[in-house]
Amino acid sequence: MIHLLYFITRKASLGEAEFHRYWRDTHGPIAARIPQLVRYEQSHRIPFADTNSSYDGAAEAWLEDEAAFQALRETPEYVDGALADEPNFIDMNRVEWLVTRDHVILDGPQTPGLTKGIFQLRRKPGLSLADFRQYWIEVHGPIVKRLPGLRRYVQCHTVDAAYQYAEPRWDGVAQLWLDSPEAYQAMLDSDEFQNESWPDGGKFLDLDLAVSFVAQEHQVKWAGA
Repeated sequence: MIHLLYFITRKASLGEAEFHRYWRDTHGPIAARIPQLVRYEQSHRIPFADTNSSYDGAAEAWLEDEAAFQALRETPEYVDGALADEPNFIDMNRVEWLVTRDHVILDGPQTPGLTKGIFQLRRKPGLSLADFRQYWIEVHGPIVKRLPGLRRYVQCHTVDAAYQYAEPRWDGVAQLWLDSPEAYQAMLDSDEFQNESWPDGGKFLDLDLAVSFVAQEHQVKWAGA
Protein backbone atom coordinates (compact mmCIF):
# COMPACT_ATOMS: atom_id res chain seq x y z
CA MET A 1 0.00 0.00 0.00
CA ILE A 2 1.28 3.47 -0.83
CA HIS A 3 0.27 6.69 0.86
CA LEU A 4 0.04 9.86 -1.22
CA LEU A 5 0.26 13.22 0.52
CA TYR A 6 -0.77 16.24 -1.54
CA PHE A 7 0.02 19.48 0.28
CA ILE A 8 -2.17 22.35 -0.86
CA THR A 9 -2.64 26.10 -0.39
CA ARG A 10 -5.88 27.97 -0.84
CA LYS A 11 -6.47 30.50 -3.62
CA ALA A 12 -5.78 34.05 -2.51
CA SER A 13 -9.36 35.00 -3.34
CA LEU A 14 -10.78 32.54 -0.81
CA GLY A 15 -11.03 33.04 2.91
CA GLU A 16 -10.02 30.19 5.20
CA ALA A 17 -13.57 29.13 6.04
CA GLU A 18 -14.67 29.21 2.40
CA PHE A 19 -11.62 27.20 1.33
CA HIS A 20 -12.15 24.49 3.92
CA ARG A 21 -15.87 24.31 3.22
CA TYR A 22 -15.37 23.94 -0.55
CA TRP A 23 -12.62 21.35 -0.11
CA ARG A 24 -14.74 19.29 2.28
CA ASP A 25 -18.24 19.62 0.85
CA THR A 26 -17.69 20.10 -2.90
CA HIS A 27 -14.31 18.65 -3.81
CA GLY A 28 -14.39 15.72 -1.38
CA PRO A 29 -17.29 13.88 -3.06
CA ILE A 30 -15.68 14.46 -6.48
CA ALA A 31 -12.36 12.95 -5.39
CA ALA A 32 -14.11 10.04 -3.68
CA ARG A 33 -15.26 8.77 -7.09
CA ILE A 34 -11.68 7.96 -8.18
CA PRO A 35 -11.73 4.15 -8.37
CA GLN A 36 -8.07 3.57 -7.44
CA LEU A 37 -8.46 5.14 -4.00
CA VAL A 38 -8.63 2.60 -1.21
CA ARG A 39 -8.90 5.40 1.33
CA TYR A 40 -9.05 9.17 0.99
CA GLU A 41 -9.03 11.82 3.69
CA GLN A 42 -8.43 15.54 4.03
CA SER A 43 -6.20 16.94 6.79
CA HIS A 44 -7.50 20.49 7.32
CA ARG A 45 -5.08 22.87 9.00
CA ILE A 46 -6.31 24.45 12.22
CA PRO A 47 -4.92 27.51 14.05
CA PHE A 48 -1.92 26.64 16.20
CA ALA A 49 0.96 28.87 17.26
CA ASP A 50 3.98 26.58 17.01
CA THR A 51 3.82 25.74 13.28
CA ASN A 52 5.73 27.03 10.27
CA SER A 53 4.24 25.37 7.18
CA SER A 54 2.93 27.47 4.30
CA TYR A 55 0.25 24.91 3.44
CA ASP A 56 -3.42 25.00 4.40
CA GLY A 57 -3.80 21.24 4.47
CA ALA A 58 -2.97 17.91 2.92
CA ALA A 59 -5.10 15.57 0.86
CA GLU A 60 -4.13 12.01 1.71
CA ALA A 61 -4.89 8.90 -0.33
CA TRP A 62 -3.97 5.25 -0.03
CA LEU A 63 -3.61 3.06 -3.13
CA GLU A 64 -2.64 -0.58 -3.58
CA ASP A 65 0.69 0.14 -5.30
CA GLU A 66 2.60 2.54 -7.55
CA ALA A 67 0.97 1.05 -10.64
CA ALA A 68 -2.39 2.15 -9.26
CA PHE A 69 -0.98 5.65 -8.84
CA GLN A 70 0.07 5.75 -12.48
CA ALA A 71 -3.34 4.47 -13.54
CA LEU A 72 -5.05 7.12 -11.43
CA ARG A 73 -3.34 9.88 -13.40
CA GLU A 74 -5.12 8.72 -16.56
CA THR A 75 -8.51 7.96 -15.01
CA PRO A 76 -11.42 10.21 -16.11
CA GLU A 77 -12.66 10.55 -12.53
CA TYR A 78 -9.31 12.15 -11.70
CA VAL A 79 -8.44 14.00 -14.91
CA ASP A 80 -11.92 15.36 -15.67
CA GLY A 81 -13.13 15.35 -12.08
CA ALA A 82 -10.82 16.03 -9.13
CA LEU A 83 -7.91 17.52 -11.11
CA ALA A 84 -10.19 19.78 -13.13
CA ASP A 85 -11.84 21.03 -9.95
CA GLU A 86 -8.62 21.88 -8.10
CA PRO A 87 -8.10 25.37 -9.60
CA ASN A 88 -11.48 26.37 -8.18
CA PHE A 89 -10.05 26.45 -4.65
CA ILE A 90 -6.30 25.65 -4.76
CA ASP A 91 -3.35 27.90 -5.67
CA MET A 92 -1.84 25.51 -8.22
CA ASN A 93 1.56 27.22 -7.95
CA ARG A 94 1.82 26.29 -4.27
CA VAL A 95 1.24 22.53 -4.12
CA GLU A 96 3.49 19.55 -3.48
CA TRP A 97 3.17 15.77 -3.90
CA LEU A 98 4.89 13.13 -1.81
CA VAL A 99 4.56 9.36 -2.35
CA THR A 100 5.29 7.33 0.79
CA ARG A 101 4.88 4.02 2.59
CA ASP A 102 3.54 3.97 6.14
CA HIS A 103 5.31 2.56 9.18
CA VAL A 104 2.89 2.49 12.10
CA ILE A 105 4.94 2.98 15.26
CA LEU A 106 2.01 3.40 17.65
CA ASP A 107 -1.27 1.92 16.47
CA GLY A 108 -4.25 3.71 17.89
CA PRO A 109 -7.55 5.37 17.03
CA GLN A 110 -7.91 7.50 13.93
CA THR A 111 -11.36 8.79 14.73
CA PRO A 112 -12.78 12.17 13.66
CA GLY A 113 -12.08 15.01 16.07
CA LEU A 114 -8.53 14.10 17.03
CA THR A 115 -5.78 16.69 16.62
CA LYS A 116 -3.00 15.68 14.22
CA GLY A 117 0.51 17.07 13.85
CA ILE A 118 2.09 16.74 10.39
CA PHE A 119 5.86 17.17 10.04
CA GLN A 120 7.69 17.24 6.69
CA LEU A 121 11.22 16.01 7.35
CA ARG A 122 14.63 15.93 5.68
CA ARG A 123 17.60 13.86 6.87
CA LYS A 124 20.87 15.45 7.98
CA PRO A 125 23.44 16.09 5.24
CA GLY A 126 25.83 13.21 4.87
CA LEU A 127 23.48 10.63 6.39
CA SER A 128 22.65 7.77 4.06
CA LEU A 129 19.02 7.04 3.31
CA ALA A 130 19.33 3.53 4.76
CA ASP A 131 20.84 4.82 8.01
CA PHE A 132 18.21 7.56 8.21
CA ARG A 133 15.34 5.11 7.84
CA GLN A 134 16.80 2.66 10.33
CA TYR A 135 17.42 5.34 12.96
CA TRP A 136 13.99 6.89 12.47
CA ILE A 137 12.21 3.58 12.97
CA GLU A 138 14.41 1.80 15.52
CA VAL A 139 15.78 4.62 17.67
CA HIS A 140 13.65 7.73 17.29
CA GLY A 141 10.34 5.91 16.92
CA PRO A 142 10.38 4.40 20.43
CA ILE A 143 11.34 7.79 21.91
CA VAL A 144 8.39 9.55 20.26
CA LYS A 145 6.11 6.67 21.21
CA ARG A 146 6.60 7.60 24.88
CA LEU A 147 5.37 11.19 24.49
CA PRO A 148 2.54 12.00 26.92
CA GLY A 149 -0.96 11.97 25.46
CA LEU A 150 0.09 10.44 22.13
CA ARG A 151 -2.72 8.32 20.69
CA ARG A 152 -1.25 7.28 17.33
CA TYR A 153 2.09 7.73 15.54
CA VAL A 154 2.91 6.94 11.90
CA GLN A 155 6.09 7.51 9.91
CA CYS A 156 5.50 7.98 6.17
CA HIS A 157 8.76 7.14 4.35
CA THR A 158 9.30 8.51 0.85
CA VAL A 159 9.31 5.64 -1.67
CA ASP A 160 12.55 4.40 -3.26
CA ALA A 161 11.41 5.41 -6.75
CA ALA A 162 11.51 9.09 -5.76
CA TYR A 163 15.31 8.88 -5.46
CA GLN A 164 15.99 7.45 -8.92
CA TYR A 165 16.67 10.77 -10.65
CA ALA A 166 17.27 13.33 -7.91
CA GLU A 167 17.05 13.82 -4.18
CA PRO A 168 13.44 14.58 -3.20
CA ARG A 169 12.77 17.59 -1.03
CA TRP A 170 11.50 15.42 1.83
CA ASP A 171 12.57 12.02 3.09
CA GLY A 172 9.30 11.49 4.90
CA VAL A 173 6.44 12.80 6.97
CA ALA A 174 5.74 12.16 10.65
CA GLN A 175 2.12 12.16 11.81
CA LEU A 176 1.11 12.33 15.48
CA TRP A 177 -2.44 12.17 16.84
CA LEU A 178 -3.61 13.54 20.18
CA ASP A 179 -6.99 14.24 21.74
CA SER A 180 -7.08 18.03 21.32
CA PRO A 181 -5.00 21.13 20.56
CA GLU A 182 -4.51 21.51 24.31
CA ALA A 183 -3.14 17.96 24.56
CA TYR A 184 -0.89 18.65 21.58
CA GLN A 185 0.52 21.77 23.24
CA ALA A 186 1.02 19.89 26.50
CA MET A 187 3.01 17.28 24.58
CA LEU A 188 5.23 19.96 23.04
CA ASP A 189 5.80 21.49 26.48
CA SER A 190 6.60 18.18 28.14
CA ASP A 191 10.02 17.17 29.39
CA GLU A 192 9.82 14.10 27.17
CA PHE A 193 9.53 16.26 24.05
CA GLN A 194 11.86 19.08 25.10
CA ASN A 195 14.64 16.91 26.54
CA GLU A 196 14.33 13.65 24.62
CA SER A 197 12.35 13.65 21.37
CA TRP A 198 13.37 17.03 19.93
CA PRO A 199 17.09 16.75 20.79
CA ASP A 200 17.16 13.22 19.37
CA GLY A 201 15.63 14.52 16.15
CA GLY A 202 18.71 16.68 15.70
CA LYS A 203 20.85 13.54 15.50
CA PHE A 204 19.36 12.42 12.19
CA LEU A 205 17.17 15.27 10.89
CA ASP A 206 17.96 18.68 9.45
CA LEU A 207 15.74 20.49 11.93
CA ASP A 208 16.30 23.86 10.24
CA LEU A 209 14.39 22.54 7.21
CA ALA A 210 11.58 20.76 9.07
CA VAL A 211 8.12 22.26 8.64
CA SER A 212 4.87 21.37 10.35
CA PHE A 213 1.23 22.22 10.82
CA VAL A 214 -1.62 20.99 13.01
CA ALA A 215 -4.78 19.60 11.47
CA GLN A 216 -8.05 17.80 11.94
CA GLU A 217 -9.00 14.98 9.61
CA HIS A 218 -12.09 14.65 7.45
CA GLN A 219 -12.43 11.04 6.29
CA VAL A 220 -14.04 10.98 2.86
CA LYS A 221 -13.54 7.43 1.58
CA TRP A 222 -12.61 5.10 4.40
CA ALA A 223 -12.27 1.33 4.02
CA GLY A 224 -14.40 -0.44 6.59
CA ALA A 225 -16.37 2.69 7.42
